[in-house]
Amino acid sequence: RARQDLQGQDDDGRSVLPILIHGDAAFAGQGVVVEVLNLSQLRGYRTGGTIHIVVNNQIGFTTTPNSGRSSNYSTDVAKGLQVPIFHVNGDDPEAVVRAAGLAYEYRQAFHKDAVVDVICYRRRGHNEADDPSMTQPQMYHVIDDKEGTRAQYTEDLLGRGDLSASDAEAVARDFHDQMETVFNEVRLAGKPKATAQEGIAMSQALPHGLDTSITREELTAIGQSYADLPEGFTIHPRVATVAEKRAESARDGGIDWGWGELIAFGSLALEGKVVRLAGEDSRRGTFTQRHAVLINPSNAEEYNPLDVLARSQGPGKFLVYNSALTEYAGMGFEYGYSVGNPDAVVAWEAQFGDFANGAQTIIDEYVSSGEAKWGQTSDVILLLPHGYE
Repeated sequence: RARQDLQGQDDDGRSVLPILIHGDAAFAGQGVVVEVLNLSQLRGYRTGGTIHIVVNNQIGFTTTPNSGRSSNYSTDVAKGLQVPIFHVNGDDPEAVVRAAGLAYEYRQAFHKDAVVDVICYRRRGHNEADDPSMTQPQMYHVIDDKEGTRAQYTEDLLGRGDLSASDAEAVARDFHDQMETVFNEVRLAGKPKATAQEGIAMSQALPHGLDTSITREELTAIGQSYADLPEGFTIHPRVATVAEKRAESARDGGIDWGWGELIAFGSLALEGKVVRLAGEDSRRGTFTQRHAVLINPSNAEEYNPLDVLARSQGPGKFLVYNSALTEYAGMGFEYGYSVGNPDAVVAWEAQFGDFANGAQTIIDEYVSSGEAKWGQTSDVILLLPHGYE
């Protein structure tokens, strides 16, 4: 979605195709998968359709499907989206390609997700020490007697006359050489190096010399954007009073905290930044304090004054969305957006301080440790009430 917004695309996302690869046990068992599926058609999150590829090994570590899910298929959790789910034999490469092509054509035509469930198997253990015959002896007796997919497909091509023995040998050798080359390159490159960190001390100095001021003219324009509404556009009487006070306080003083926050977001958008704010009830604000988007009571038409102002001045945008009732996938989405567009101002807002608890995995595994693990930095802002920003 971040790449699509950078390119100024509509929600069909034609030039950026998202692909997610899952394991079967994870697709059925991980709650974040269901949360992400629920985001697929929501404004602010949709990508014009994501293609999900499920590498279905019919086992999760040592857990068989009858202990890992209550549904017939691992992909049944996607049925709620009313999108196609293609189940295809992983030992038939041509059928897999055909299914993938159908998924792509559906996505391009209808701008919705599609799922390809590749039914296959895991030949070896889950890790180096694992011997799967200890826990699935019958399954692995069958697997041990099977030829691999490449060997089966090579025999098919040879039998059909589509490939000669020498060609098959040359392809296998070329593939091995490519893998060996990449392996050596990665080994020589080493791990990404994180920025040297000395820990956070209570006395750590805040950066100085940052000019965060705006001009009086910019402040007046931001305030006036709430007064200069489109012809024929009316707003709720209570909100109209707020809008009038905003225009007045931008000229004469008396700016409150809610308005001050919007001025900050608006001034960044005026500077040409993409500003994205998402959270539960973020457009109005949980405490009726924000009113980033105005609603016409006669026809429910929406108007975002700061976004209109920013776009009239240049490339800046102020994008503010109400999110689904989700923390895990919600915060994860904003973290990913901030990585996809590092120059954007991305803020995820918890409705209350304890609403961040469901996203603790994202905080622990990505926000606080992504730099140490992968050298990947993020500027995502977490707006957590009660002083936990």
